[in-house]
Amino acid sequence: MTAIALAAGIACSGCGAADRAPAATATARAFQEALSRHDGRAACAQLSSETASKLAHQEGTPCAAAILDQDLPTATAVARAQVHITSAAAEVGGRDWIFLDEAADGWEISAAGCRPAARPELPLDCELEG
Repeated sequence: MTAIALAAGIACSGCGAADRAPAATATARAFQEALSRHDGRAACAQLSSETASKLAHQEGTPCAAAILDQDLPTATAVARAQVHITSAAAEVGGRDWIFLDEAADGWEISAAGCRPAARPELPLDCELEG
């Protein structure tokens, strides 16, 4: 699911399952903390396999190295995730967004470094997206 489609779904944040929000928030925090420590391996462990593979393919290097070269925020302040069915979003540092998908073994990050787009027809522009 693209971050744009997910952003539209998150608009109905009251429709989500609040009991799953802490786990989604914890995944987003673990990702941000890994980035702040420059720990690419730990950051990539939080990504969906599709997102990690796409990043490695685009950059021509393993995910653990490629992720540290992205323009991703290193702020560790992560707002409580908003869950909508099997997707979630968490605000990072007051301006960026992380999008997550629920997998069989927990939450995975599908997009990160998402910011308001320069073009009004696109709600968000993501640095990293699966």
